[in-house]
Amino acid sequence: MRTHAASSHSDCVTPSSRAGLRWVAISAVMLASAACSTLRDKPPDPAIAKRLAEVGAIAGPPVTSFRYMRMSSYEPIGLSHLLVFTGPREAWLLDLDGPCRMLDFGPFMGLTSHMNRVSTEIDSVRVRDNPIPCRIVQIRPVDSARLRHSDSERKAQVEGEVSGSSGP
Repeated sequence: MRTHAASSHSDCVTPSSRAGLRWVAISAVMLASAACSTLRDKPPDPAIAKRLAEVGAIAGPPVTSFRYMRMSSYEPIGLSHLLVFTGPREAWLLDLDGPCRMLDFGPFMGLTSHMNRVSTEIDSVRVRDNPIPCRIVQIRPVDSARLRHSDSERKAQVEGEVSGSSGP
């Protein structure tokens, strides 16, 4: 007759260990929601608000989609907006469905597209090291010539202020 060795307590899941696991899971959820809440409740940076106002003033009315073959560059404007350049004369201001983690730090970013089109409510921004896609809720075309002109004026103004303040 063969006897079985008694299993050790580490192999058993007891009611008290289930309660411990439940506590860990609840704590993790609470910590994650506190982090998201902190991200949402953070007061906007004045420089970001100013840049968004500048680009928003140049942007046209919302469209549902745009043709997308490749992205030449992009500029995050805070964590909820992205300025995407798809060519020398094409730029788009994307509004996202909320703060997109790592958008302002992620060196690798991409857009989803369907049949060479990026569309609102369907497509999203994907950031490396952020497993959660950031859904696009609004797309506005940006007059890239006016944007370049505005950026040049702003740069000249900043350079003028710097050179004017470095006097004898």
